[in-house]
Amino acid sequence: MNYLAHAVLSFDREDILLGQFIADDVKGRQWQIYHPEIQRGILLHRFIDDFTDNHDLVMELKSLLRPQLGKYTGVALDVLFDHALSIQWDNHLKEQRESSIERYYKSLQRRSMQMSEKRRFITEKMIEHDWMNMYFSKPGTDKILKQMSSRIAHPNSLHTAMETFVQFENDVISTFDVFFPQLLSATRVKLDTFAP
Repeated sequence: MNYLAHAVLSFDREDILLGQFIADDVKGRQWQIYHPEIQRGILLHRFIDDFTDNHDLVMELKSLLRPQLGKYTGVALDVLFDHALSIQWDNHLKEQRESSIERYYKSLQRRSMQMSEKRRFITEKMIEHDWMNMYFSKPGTDKILKQMSSRIAHPNSLHTAMETFVQFENDVISTFDVFFPQLLSATRVKLDTFAP
């Protein structure tokens, strides 16, 4: 799951959203230095990634896509699942997509001074170029994947990931539609029951 899904799975709790957004920069047990609710967001991000990576349906889909995408299959699928979430939004969520994204942006802006310089820069670019709404269209998602590809120093398959998605669109969407409700439910339970 990429930025949009992690934002959705913060359930409009600003500390949780902040923790999810900075989680990739927080290594090992460094989460312990943060406020308890931000800690929960960091650990929830890790839970979501682990749940996704080890889910039988996701592993099966990765096997299908791996001949085209190679070792970047997981990275590409994170972005493609945000595209799937965008286009299937009304089937899974009650809130309106654009207004939800606007709330996420405002929350991240409010908390930007609690981010590293790197995360503040990413936040600024995300809002400036409206990344979360870009996932709604194939051209927008393709642009994100190509930008990611260009930032990697060695050859990679991300620049062709949208072509792979078009080839296997039904498989990706049908997998997402079964998987996401399970992830949503598991994340709610995890957030309600665990404490750092």
